Amino acid sequence: MRRIMFVCRALTGEALRCANAIQDLDDVTLLTVEGVDHARQLIDAARAHGSVDRIVTAQETLLAPVAEANEALNLDAMRSEVVTRTLDKAKLKSILERAGLKTPRDRVIATVDDARRFVNEIGFPIVMKPMNGSGAITTFRITTDEELTSIVKLIDGPVIAQAYIHGQELCFDTVTIDDEPQCYAVCCYDPPIIEAVEDPQKQWRCIMPRELDAFEDFIRDGLKAVRALEVGSAVTHMEGFIDSGFIDATLRPAGARIGPMFGWAFDVDPYRLWARVVVDGAFDGPLERKYAVGTIFLRGAGSGYVEVVDGLEEIQQQLDRVIVEARFPKIGVAKSATYTGDGFITVRHADTAVVQNALDLIERTIRITYTGADTQQPNWGHRLQHFKDLNRPAWENTT
Repeated sequence: MRRIMFVCRALTGEALRCANAIQDLDDVTLLTVEGVDHARQLIDAARAHGSVDRIVTAQETLLAPVAEANEALNLDAMRSEVVTRTLDKAKLKSILERAGLKTPRDRVIATVDDARRFVNEIGFPIVMKPMNGSGAITTFRITTDEELTSIVKLIDGPVIAQAYIHGQELCFDTVTIDDEPQCYAVCCYDPPIIEAVEDPQKQWRCIMPRELDAFEDFIRDGLKAVRALEVGSAVTHMEGFIDSGFIDATLRPAGARIGPMFGWAFDVDPYRLWARVVVDGAFDGPLERKYAVGTIFLRGAGSGYVEVVDGLEEIQQQLDRVIVEARFPKIGVAKSATYTGDGFITVRHADTAVVQNALDLIERTIRITYTGADTQQPNWGHRLQHFKDLNRPAWENTT
């Protein structure tokens, strides 16, 4: 029996599903460790269990310490070098550019004067984020010198500044074995995530189309990027823009319900798919893209607690045949502070247009009323200090 240690912040929601998928593999004994952040803790936990064959995680902030622990214990698993060159924004850009791929203009910033020089070259707005930031919660659109000065002071350590990109934002997800992508999917963001983060009323959506002819160049570049990163065997997730290249990459199942959407599109269990890759180094393919899939995240104007949710019954009646998964906002629960809102609805159909129309109907129909009238987003300092909790979807909160 292989002893696999699965590491997570809390064994709930997506983490629990990933752990169960590992447990269901052949010849595996599952060991779980919660609430750890450092490689030393993981090494101690592994030794406390007697011995383990591999340590794995599905959470981005744990990828680096897990890789370090595997190396310290001489276990056969993803190396720290792979994690670093993928998650470190500057190293990622360097690798992509050497592979002949476009990336938005950027610069590593150490001081306010560095940032001002960059702005003098390209103008406002720009985007700024920590070198190893995780997700849109730690990404900031800067439009004034006052904002620029504030964010440089708030972020502890070097900052990466990047040209702000206008246009269609997408993600590119793969199952990759031995550095070679075995299958992939494209997902379109509406609006770009940073706009959804800034607008607390916007019901953000993402659509995974079935027809991919319009994305041939994006797919070609995505495959080239994954190969250039030499990730070994991993589930990869990259974000970028059609005309401006990729801006981010990671080595875990995509968040914001995109991982489960992948499963709905190909009609497979996405958690088993991930477990087979990270534990067995295997892919049970080929897969057929059977459906288009879309998810809309439910939120609205206001503050405080969810008081009333209108339109749910109508949506359930009209879209019963296409809704495949939903988490509806719960009355009495505090409003979520992030773009994934207080709930979501996922739909699928063989025709991408049907999926788009269903999401349009949901956006027009569902209205959430909160106990307070003010609409405010967390300030920048709060986002930087609490991004782990803010990235946790409202429907997975256990407190």
